[in-house]
Amino acid sequence: MAVLTSGQLRSGIVYKDGSEIYLVLKYEHVTQGRGGTTIKVKVRNLRSNATLEKGYNVNDKFEDINVYKSSSQFLYSEGDMLYFMDSNTYNQVEFKMENKYLVGGEKVIITYLEDSPINIELPNTVILKVEYTESSIKGNTVNNPLKQAKLETGLEVMVPMFINIGDSIKINTENNEYVGKA
Repeated sequence: MAVLTSGQLRSGIVYKDGSEIYLVLKYEHVTQGRGGTTIKVKVRNLRSNATLEKGYNVNDKFEDINVYKSSSQFLYSEGDMLYFMDSNTYNQVEFKMENKYLVGGEKVIITYLEDSPINIELPNTVILKVEYTESSIKGNTVNNPLKQAKLETGLEVMVPMFINIGDSIKINTENNEYVGKA
């Protein structure tokens, strides 16, 4: 059994706290004036799938959980089930999650715990086609206004007025924001 201190926690690390197993989504090291240093993490409970924030002292100890990662290719989605093909073994992998960003052929990294997929690392940006958006009105582009656009995966984002139906745009997967035209 490997032991981790809270100071060793980073995004993507899987650890056991009590009887629960957590995946670190976001890590923050907080130093307070004369006070001690604390570690704040945003984690996902891998049993209940709940996301929560936890705070620890810098020397708290946890059990390190052994996981492995594998490159995979997105195949298709059916409802809230996503289907991938492992790039190394060519096995098909299914994962339950809402699909906002993936179209056929997109590459992702899947994290496994005891041969069960527990997390999907999406690319930082994805390129998606605009399925529907209102037409821009001449003269309505003076102050850089935005308009709503529905993308091929069903995701709705705010885009500049010059974006039209059929355009391919780049979207940041962390905050659902328009990055640029592709």
